[in-house]
Amino acid sequence: MKRGVIVALFALFGLASQVSAQEHTTNTYSADSKEVRWVGRVDVTPEGLVRFDWSGTYAEMIFCGSRLEMVASDSGMNYFNVIVNGQQHAIVKTEGKEPQSVVLFEGKGGTYHIRLQRRTEGFNGLTTIHAFTTDGVFVEGQNLAKGRHIEFIGDSLTAGYGTDSTSGSEPYTPETQNCNLAYGCYIARYFDADYNLVAHSGQGLVRNYGDQNTTSDYTMQQRYGLLFDEADKERPYNFRRQSYIPDLVVIFLGTNDFSTKPWPSFEQFSEGYAALVEQVRAAHGENVPILCVSSYVFEPTFDYVWRIAEGDKNLHFACILPEAFAYPRELGASEHPNRVGQQKMAMTLIPYISTITGWDVRHDM
Repeated sequence: MKRGVIVALFALFGLASQVSAQEHTTNTYSADSKEVRWVGRVDVTPEGLVRFDWSGTYAEMIFCGSRLEMVASDSGMNYFNVIVNGQQHAIVKTEGKEPQSVVLFEGKGGTYHIRLQRRTEGFNGLTTIHAFTTDGVFVEGQNLAKGRHIEFIGDSLTAGYGTDSTSGSEPYTPETQNCNLAYGCYIARYFDADYNLVAHSGQGLVRNYGDQNTTSDYTMQQRYGLLFDEADKERPYNFRRQSYIPDLVVIFLGTNDFSTKPWPSFEQFSEGYAALVEQVRAAHGENVPILCVSSYVFEPTFDYVWRIAEGDKNLHFACILPEAFAYPRELGASEHPNRVGQQKMAMTLIPYISTITGWDVRHDM
């Protein structure tokens, strides 16, 4: 937690004591309240509802009180992490098209920093947050932004598929998907950075998993520019309205392109990569550094991504080698890396990111 937030929490201790002494107090805050900070691609309706389906999307707030609930509905069923003062507190579920109240926190009266983070992907449904209710108050004027931001573009590895699973033989379930234990969120925590994920399982750069052709009609190239992952495949995302500009963009794609045959040619793959890079630069500026990550599990991904990154000063290359984590001990659902495998992937990429951004690595290791 940033030092400024810690200082604010101590300064507000007296307010928390006063709030806890009040009886039968219920305050309601709209989902788009100025006291609530949203990070990720969200749609704010004229009624003040907040809708989203990208994994990793999160809300942050500081409240003084002893109980916090949200009112939510969902076109499917999704899971969320509730992180209190930087520590995992609970996992909650949203489901049902009618708004329902979900308890996020209940405990002693105090001042708490809450992060509500979506664990699951767009194919699990569209979540709508209607409001937050508390027996206390939300604190105004807190700058919760980290001052650093990383955007991660990828597939199931980035979305956290199977990270909470304990065996590679287990099938996928929404309950074991947890993007907070995927490499991107590990990296963001290490560098004390905000993040957003643009990730979808099975997605390739030019060819999705198992396609019978060398290219697919709908890949991350088409998905990247959209407000929603699955809920609406026509509505563009307005990058100019987001409150952050990434200091770094990480592209980790290609595993699905080459996981089965027929493989795309280098010309097809490099043309698609160039098109995605062009989208990223149009969204975030020509000079945004981009780390191009390859998995060595499937060749020729390593060779293709390395050749694409070579010769462009703002394209950088890194690779996850086969022995970065232990098979099968560190595998989760459907032979995806579990939380330990993902952490090792993060540890592999951290030195590259430090070099690219100039952010220091820790000296307490």
